[in-house]
Amino acid sequence: MRLDELAAAGYSDLTIEAVAERAGVHRTTIYRRWPNKRSLVLAALLDQTGDQVPIPDTGDLRRDLSLLGQAIDSYLSRPQVHTLQATMVADRPGSSELSDVRTQLWADRLRQAQAIPQRAVQRGDLAADIDPAALIDMLVGPIHLRRFIQGRPMTAIEIDHLATRIVAAFTPRLSPGPTAPGNLTDRPGRRSSSPG
Repeated sequence: MRLDELAAAGYSDLTIEAVAERAGVHRTTIYRRWPNKRSLVLAALLDQTGDQVPIPDTGDLRRDLSLLGQAIDSYLSRPQVHTLQATMVADRPGSSELSDVRTQLWADRLRQAQAIPQRAVQRGDLAADIDPAALIDMLVGPIHLRRFIQGRPMTAIEIDHLATRIVAAFTPRLSPGPTAPGNLTDRPGRRSSSPG
């Protein structure tokens, strides 16, 4: 199924019959693979996002996040995708089949994207107790905010900086010890409180 059909007709007006006619097949052919409109639309969305927004695996957490963020933003820039996403976001949670499609689509994509921080944990780049979903949310949230709320896309440089900040937020930092260079008693020009 072509998603521009869905974008043009809207979910409520899309029919299996129209999809079958456009594809040049009988509607029973569609029903053999997808029992209803909801499953057909979900499969089409999953196929497209999987093709257009692959999950990178470069071996570097920051690079993977940056590439994923740029792929997401590029995908959202397509007019028909923007229309579909805006429609799905506007639909109230739990109010219709479309909200169910949205929930399952985003859950599936989040599950796939979590492979990025999970691989980083396996490499020892992140602590084992980090929340992979929260890390991905920190990347995806600002991109959608800029596109759908503020109406201006993030640049590749901004997405790269966002990825850098996310990695810094989830990377453990060592606490300075009593003899660390940043200790006040070790700064030049400051007298030590030690005797002598």
